[in-house]
Amino acid sequence: MRSFLSPHRCPGCEIRRPLCFCDLIPQLAIQTRIIILMHTSEEVLTTNTARLAVKALTNSELRIHSRKNDRLWANDLVHSERPSLLLYPSPRSVELTAEFVSRLPGPVNLIVPDANWRQTTKFVRREPSLIGIPPVRLPQGAPSEYRLRTQRNDKNLCTLEAIARAIGILECRETQASLENLLRILVERTLWSRGMLSASECVTTHIPEAAFSQPIPFPSRLKGRTK
Repeated sequence: MRSFLSPHRCPGCEIRRPLCFCDLIPQLAIQTRIIILMHTSEEVLTTNTARLAVKALTNSELRIHSRKNDRLWANDLVHSERPSLLLYPSPRSVELTAEFVSRLPGPVNLIVPDANWRQTTKFVRREPSLIGIPPVRLPQGAPSEYRLRTQRNDKNLCTLEAIARAIGILECRETQASLENLLRILVERTLWSRGMLSASECVTTHIPEAAFSQPIPFPSRLKGRTK
């Protein structure tokens, strides 16, 4: 368990224990190698979705950057046997499309920053290990379904959504759908726990019976158990 995680939270999915959905996290084998570079400020946030992506994707890992007096572990960040791409919509980024992927020599090494926009921009500009890695951006798609934090606009995606859409292009739409379904479970159960969604409005997941009988410490459960 992460040292700063409340004992009231599941150490696996990190939601309140009565709402645990660890048994619903899929194990998805992919050829793409995913390396998530998480800003240290995200470590304490239970609304972070990068850790959930790593739990679901077998060929993935998470590395932390921007800790005080602690450099990013950049060993093996770039894999010599596969092309590397940086999922970052810079002005010089190339749109990630099926046509673009068809020209790649094989499965890719996808590097995914995980932070807010300001932190990501600063990090990508200053991190030496990212120099020379071609940046790619996702095609414009549906608005984000992530409703746990305030977004600058509905075109912004959380890390799990961005990875899901990238994998849908690089490999498999079914894997994308599984990851997006996992995000909906997180969002619905969290919003229910905050009193912002009724049980009947949770269309992707059901609220476990135990959650109704155990108090969840948010100011209001106004919509509680409404069916």
